[in-house]
Amino acid sequence: MGHRTLSLGRVFRALFLDSEAFEELREDDNPFVEGLFLVVILGVVTAVLSWIGQTVAWASTPRLSAIKELVLPALQDQSWWAKVATDPQALAAFQRIYDTVWQLFPWWAGASGPATTALNILIWPIGLMASWLLYGLVAHLFASLLGGRGTLNQTLGVMALAYMPLVFRGLGFIPFLVIGGVTDTWQLLLRYKALRTVHHLSWRRAFWATLLPLAVYLLFWLLVGGAVALLAAFAGR
Repeated sequence: MGHRTLSLGRVFRALFLDSEAFEELREDDNPFVEGLFLVVILGVVTAVLSWIGQTVAWASTPRLSAIKELVLPALQDQSWWAKVATDPQALAAFQRIYDTVWQLFPWWAGASGPATTALNILIWPIGLMASWLLYGLVAHLFASLLGGRGTLNQTLGVMALAYMPLVFRGLGFIPFLVIGGVTDTWQLLLRYKALRTVHHLSWRRAFWATLLPLAVYLLFWLLVGGAVALLAAFAGR
């Protein structure tokens, strides 16, 4: 590239739907490279912030072994424990089940230590790139069908700006900071802004170009779910 279009200031302006920020990236000599750079950095930063939050939560949460030792006496106070305690086989079976439950509990609860969460620093950028490319390709197709005049290079580059609100999900460990579904709505607005800016669409056409890829995504998973249900039904016969 001859020059860098992205900067912290421009990205911040894009977050608040500043038209010039989107137009500047659209006119870059290679918007795709700029967008790819932004998506990778965003994936790494979000993963690092999440790792910090998970580490803080992990360090401040009582160890599962201590909780396990507290729960066992409460179970032994139950009326059924007397029968289990007098039957060696039942007692051995209970111990196996009890130990297995506490080994699987962290996975069921979504709890993970710092080492496991650190893997997200590699996984999240890859997943974010896949999401960006897939949505960008489908959105570009619909925008073109609706009369859009932008290139795929421009669509993907400018669409990267729409993923910036995801960084706030990594800040969920900050007390009293409630994110909820705000980032999803924010992202949708930025996608709309990106498509309208790149393809010079009317607001109605930009609206449909933004939503139709999501409808395709939903339809795909409905078809997958239906196929799995049919296979399960045939297998059960």
